[in-house]
Amino acid sequence: MKTLSLLFLVLTSFFCYSQNLDEYNATYPEDDVITLSLNKHISITKSKSSLSIKEIVNRKDFYLTNKRLTHATESVNYNTFNTIKNITAFTENNISDKITKSFVRDFNDEDVLVRGVFYNDQKKKSFSFPNVNKGSITHLSYEKTINDPHFLPSFLISDNVPIEKAEVSISFPNDVDVAFTTFNLENIDTNFEEIKDSDITTYKWTLKSIPKINRNYDFSPIYYIPQIIVHIKSYTINGESFPVLSNTSDLYSWYRSLIRNINNTDQSELKNKSLELIKGIESEEEKIKKIYYFVQNEINYIAFEDGLNGFIPRDAKNIYVNKYGDCKDMANLLNQMLHYAGINSYLTWIGTRKKPYSYTDVPTPITDNHMITAVKINDNYTFLDATAKYLGYGFPSPSIQGKEALIGLSETEFKIIKVPEVPASQNTSTIFSELELSNTTLIGNHKVELTGFEKLHMHHKLERKDNDDISFLESALKFGKKRTHIKDIKYKNLELADDTLLIEFSSETERYIKKIENNIYLKPHLDFNLLSEIVKNEEKDFDKKINHKYKKSFITKLNISGDYADITIPENSNFNHPYFNFKIQYKLSQDSKILEIEKHITINTLKIEVIDIEDWNHFIKALNKANKQSIVLTHL
Repeated sequence: MKTLSLLFLVLTSFFCYSQNLDEYNATYPEDDVITLSLNKHISITKSKSSLSIKEIVNRKDFYLTNKRLTHATESVNYNTFNTIKNITAFTENNISDKITKSFVRDFNDEDVLVRGVFYNDQKKKSFSFPNVNKGSITHLSYEKTINDPHFLPSFLISDNVPIEKAEVSISFPNDVDVAFTTFNLENIDTNFEEIKDSDITTYKWTLKSIPKINRNYDFSPIYYIPQIIVHIKSYTINGESFPVLSNTSDLYSWYRSLIRNINNTDQSELKNKSLELIKGIESEEEKIKKIYYFVQNEINYIAFEDGLNGFIPRDAKNIYVNKYGDCKDMANLLNQMLHYAGINSYLTWIGTRKKPYSYTDVPTPITDNHMITAVKINDNYTFLDATAKYLGYGFPSPSIQGKEALIGLSETEFKIIKVPEVPASQNTSTIFSELELSNTTLIGNHKVELTGFEKLHMHHKLERKDNDDISFLESALKFGKKRTHIKDIKYKNLELADDTLLIEFSSETERYIKKIENNIYLKPHLDFNLLSEIVKNEEKDFDKKINHKYKKSFITKLNISGDYADITIPENSNFNHPYFNFKIQYKLSQDSKILEIEKHITINTLKIEVIDIEDWNHFIKALNKANKQSIVLTHL
């Protein structure tokens, strides 16, 4: 009887393998691997004086083809706030009607390298599933111990392969208060259950047919992928209640506790330097500028992420002496120096535009990833980001526009202020050009004026450019044609204190005109801004990201030498939309010797929403068409 049962199981398993492979290939014809099941469970229990928290993960992947076996190389991340134990991984194969299991024997602990971060505490256990082929099923299970209740893991339910079914849950004693916030579940087949018994409550979500991460996102995938963020509001042990993260007040209280003991060394050297910088300056704003630019210029930004040290600024005097620090270090140094100068300034926590969360919806450390300094002048807050080298005073860094800033006013008081979006009128690029024809060559003299984020953008490009890069300016300004040679470049007002960066250069564009019979055809628009910004195909399903609002102007004077029977100029053109527009005007002098052309392009939003994508594409097409219009000079 046992033999018959075993034979039945083997045959059934073989039948399931072949049947499922065919079914899944039909269901996922464009995929080589799918996740059959993903289970994540967070278990919260109480010990004598604290909480014990662990996360248990089980995942099963099915290989539908042999085309993506690199997926079999895996890793599981961990850091100071959690540790991994009981990790098991194996490959299941059907070989000659026999189910075999090949276990992973080697798990290698490695550092996780993060671009732009000098040091971080992120680690990973790397491994490779053995004997993976078409029809293989890989199994991974592990347990994480969560060392701090402020850092419950989020349920991010997405991967670079489709997920057939996911179950995520959290269980906790009834005297532990747990909250959750969901994002992007509206288009997913989702079922939620709340299960209560006498001592334990469980929240459970079952999700089906979760698509793989779409690579057409312009914003971070975190804006779109299904996710459930859970956090502990409070818990009670032995009749005593302990707040954790009920709301933003709890989050701020915890943040404040982390910075309570900073700058407790002798700061006299730093104080003396602060007073030296502002000596003889009466204006409060000029004092702020002096110290702000000093920190920008003298302190090198180097990112560190090391457990709780990733949340606690280092000693201000040490940062001043060592001349380097990360965002919180530079914010702390700036804040301390401003205090010595008698300025009301405040450490401020904020999430960049990479983060879609607000402090109201998600009062946890996941909401922010940056620290800056805020100053209050005439009842208004100005946000100072000392890490944003070359950023002019009065401008927030581009990455925090429109985001909530958590300003620490005192030990118990804070204020949440939304960082303003800098208007297009303050981020301008204007190119003044004087052009003339010399045989078939178009000769030009140009002056560029850059302000705001357009200036900042150019500063960063200048910092990275190769001194021998003769095509740098063409690329940076998106200016010039195939045979344009830029030369005689001069930069003026590179200092931060100047509001406008000036660039002068000359150009020669060879064989630029076309001659057909008695007519000369000349296209006067030398820039190629927005040329390739059409949103195509699947990208239309997602919002388009704009780094900053701006206005680009091109003021061109074409000197026309010689006598012509007729000069035909294009019609004026424009495109109007609340968020993006352009306007082109032509004006020929009475003696037909000078043609003045004005072109203005304005982008007045930080995001092109899906509903506006078609209008955006019409805008780009209209601009490209207008840029191709020719002036026709007809010989006598």
